[in-house]
Amino acid sequence: MKTPTLCPRTMTDPTLKPPPHAPKGALATIFLIVFIDLMGFGIVLPNVLLYGKGFGIESEFVLVMIGASYSLFQFLFAPLLGRWSDRVGRRPALIFSQAGTLLGFFILFAAHFFEYADHRWSPIGITLVFLSRIIDGASGGNISIASAYIADVTTPEKRAKGMGLIGAAFGLGFILGPAIGVVTARLFGLHIVPVVAMVFSATALVCTIIFLKESRDPAHMPPPSTDLRRFTFNSLGKSVTRPVIGPLILMMFVNAIAFAGMEQSLPLIIYDRIYAPGAAPGTDLRAAAATGSGFLYIFIGLIIAVMQGGLIGRLTKIFGSAKLIVVGPMLIAVGLYLIAVDVAWPWVWTGFAVGCFFLAIGSSVFNPSVQTAISQAAGPHEQGEVLGASQGMASLARAFGPALAGLLYQFLSPGAPYFFSAALCALVAIWAVLLMRRLPGRAG
Repeated sequence: MKTPTLCPRTMTDPTLKPPPHAPKGALATIFLIVFIDLMGFGIVLPNVLLYGKGFGIESEFVLVMIGASYSLFQFLFAPLLGRWSDRVGRRPALIFSQAGTLLGFFILFAAHFFEYADHRWSPIGITLVFLSRIIDGASGGNISIASAYIADVTTPEKRAKGMGLIGAAFGLGFILGPAIGVVTARLFGLHIVPVVAMVFSATALVCTIIFLKESRDPAHMPPPSTDLRRFTFNSLGKSVTRPVIGPLILMMFVNAIAFAGMEQSLPLIIYDRIYAPGAAPGTDLRAAAATGSGFLYIFIGLIIAVMQGGLIGRLTKIFGSAKLIVVGPMLIAVGLYLIAVDVAWPWVWTGFAVGCFFLAIGSSVFNPSVQTAISQAAGPHEQGEVLGASQGMASLARAFGPALAGLLYQFLSPGAPYFFSAALCALVAIWAVLLMRRLPGRAG
């Protein structure tokens, strides 16, 4: 039965208590665990597509699908894991998620042993590579579970700051992880990269087991359900069709399409606009473009870490999360437009840098704010389910966005994916303006 109230009952009913008090050091612990976990993910991120080439795969579509398979299966299973964490608690669900990630890295390492010059074992090797990403994606609900954990232990007023910790951990992992992965591959070989990722993943798992306290009160947990088959799509459909939560999740979905398309195509546009024109014979253009895009990724990650680590809480107090949900996509649209515009040398680097600055600021403002609004609009016993649905839709966007960007890039122009994504983000901003009166967190 739908209720006409637009904020959760915990925010409007004075007889209900705020979330239970946080276990001592809960936010610091969850930040450390998520950061270490994302370090492992970031280490593999720049190198995983290269495994396909080691097995003789030249099709760009197949190579892209290695990364897309992770996001696709995360989309399918994140709502299930979120709903399960509502039933059994955040800690066991997070342990399960991290164990799956560890297993995925181990399978990725094992795939190396089937890599030979004559490619006789290539079908087995490439199957293991896909299997590793599928397992990691299917168990990869750690961000939504961690977000639900923060929702459990924070009051609505402090929730944006707590959600910002997830973004800060993501930003730091996005900076350090790929750097460690690239250095490891160059010094020790590509096959050692999953081993290093396994070390970080195992560390996060051990920290969760030893240090993380359960955030849910067992006395208030719903009874366990044996019907897990309905959790994924039913909970997702229920969340997306709700009056306020649904539009917020769809805004997050559209924004994630734009960001994921940029993330995957950035090295290509740097290659085509900066390094390929007038390159000297024998120049390793791919390495140069990878280095250039790497600096921009680090730049974006630094801004996200600073913004979501310390500033988002203050901005939310001043402006309210609803206004930030409007401003974020506007800034992202400006950043994408600046990247899309083809300007002459040397201003092209300036356009990329300024565009990435606006994009990073907008993303830092939008993502924790929309997560906070989704959490505040959900009931206390459905945080995992609703946040899992939002994470699942974001994962689907990360599988769909790069494919769409690749088609636009190949058949139209290098700037086409960015113009298109800028238009999408502008539409999200307009949608947020129309929805603002119904959003939680309107007052600063």
